[in-house]
Amino acid sequence: MTRPRRRPSAGGGPPAPLDGVRVLDLTRNLAGPLCTMLLADYGAEVIKVEHPARGDEMRRWKSHSWPLASPAFLAVNRSKRSLAVDLDRPDGAAIVRALAVGADVLVENFRCGSLDRRGLGPDELCRLNPKLVYASITGFGSVGSLRDRPGYDPIMQAYAGIISVTGDAGGPPVRVAQSIIDIAAGSWCAMAIMAGLMRRTITGVGGRVETSLLEAAVALSGMQVAMFAATGQIPQRMGSQHAISAPNEAFATAEGHLFIATPNENHFRRLCAVLGCSELADDKRFRSNADRIANRSDLHTLLEARLMQRSASEWEVVLTEAEVPASRVRSIDEVVADPQLAALGLLLQLHCQQGEEEREVTVVDLPVTLDGVRSVRPTAPPGVGEDTDKLLETLLGYDGDAISRLRAQGVIA
Repeated sequence: MTRPRRRPSAGGGPPAPLDGVRVLDLTRNLAGPLCTMLLADYGAEVIKVEHPARGDEMRRWKSHSWPLASPAFLAVNRSKRSLAVDLDRPDGAAIVRALAVGADVLVENFRCGSLDRRGLGPDELCRLNPKLVYASITGFGSVGSLRDRPGYDPIMQAYAGIISVTGDAGGPPVRVAQSIIDIAAGSWCAMAIMAGLMRRTITGVGGRVETSLLEAAVALSGMQVAMFAATGQIPQRMGSQHAISAPNEAFATAEGHLFIATPNENHFRRLCAVLGCSELADDKRFRSNADRIANRSDLHTLLEARLMQRSASEWEVVLTEAEVPASRVRSIDEVVADPQLAALGLLLQLHCQQGEEEREVTVVDLPVTLDGVRSVRPTAPPGVGEDTDKLLETLLGYDGDAISRLRAQGVIA
C-alpha cells in the first residue's frame, strides 16, 4: 500500500528543495510561466512581474462564460506572487534591476535584445549579481538569422515538422492538441536552472541558461531525426500507428476505440491467442516485427475484424489480464474521474477568487514526487499586482509615499 502524498507545513517539517531561492519571473503565455511554476512547486519564492494594465496576456485566454482568469493561466501560475510594474518606465526597470540584485534566478521570454535595451539583459544583471542564474526562453534562439522572429507553439509545430507526421495517412496535417513544445521548453528550462543552481553551490557563480521553442520541438522529434539520418526516408503521417512497431495503433471495436501495443513477439502471440487467431502468429506475413510492419494494413484488417466482436472496455480487461498492453481511448472527463489519479494524488484543488467571483479550480499537480511530496505549499495564482506593495516594502524598503507616487505615475499597480 502506498503512503499518502503529504505536503510540508508552513511552520515545520523538512525544508523544500528550493526553499530560500528567489525567482524573478518576467515571463508570460505558457512556456515561461510553466517553468517558473515548477520552481515554485519545489519551494522557490517566485515573483511574477506583470504589466500594470495588461498583466499576463494568458489571463484572457478564455470564453466569456468563465468569470476568473483563464483556466490556462490558472494551470501554470500557482504559488506565485504578482508585482505589477511597467518595465518601459525607467523607475519600473529600476525596481526589477534592484530585485535582480537580491535574486537567485531570473526567467524571461522577451524578444532577443528587448530587455538589454531596458538595462535588464543578462550581461548587465549578471554583472550586478554574479550569483544570478539568468534563463531565457526564445522562439528560435538568440543567434542566427531568425533570432528576432517570435515563436508560438502551433507555428513551431509546423516549422519543426511535428505537424508533418501527425494525422492520418493521406489526410491533412494535424496539430498536436496539447501545447507540447511550450511544455517541453518550460520543463527543460526548469531542469537547466536547477542544474545551474547546483553548480553555483560549487563555484559560487551563477550562469546563463538558454533554450528555445525550436530546440524543444526538434528534441521532441529526436527519434524521427535519427530514423531519417539512418535511412534517408522522410517520416510520414501514420495516424495512430507506430513507425517501427506493429501492431501499435488504435482499433475500432463494437463500442469505442482500443489502442494496442505489442513491443515484442511474446506480446503479439498473446494478443493473437486472446483474440482467438493464434494462427496469425505463425503466418509468414506476420512472423517478425519487420514482417508485420511490411504488411500492417492486412494485419490491421484481420485484427480489427476480431475486435469488432466486443467493446473496447471489455477487450481492455481481457488483454490487460493477458499482459498485452492495451487501453480504450478515454476522454478527458473520464481521465479526470479516474480512480488511479485519485490514488496518485495528481489533481490539485485550488480556491481561486477574482473580485466577488470565487471558484474551486482543479489543476494538475507536479507530476513527480520527492519523498512522497508533489508541489509544496501550493497556493492559488495571484491577481495582477496583488503583492506589489508588500514586495516593494519588504524587499526594497519603499515607504508608503514612494509607493503612492509610483502608482500615481502609472509605474506600478
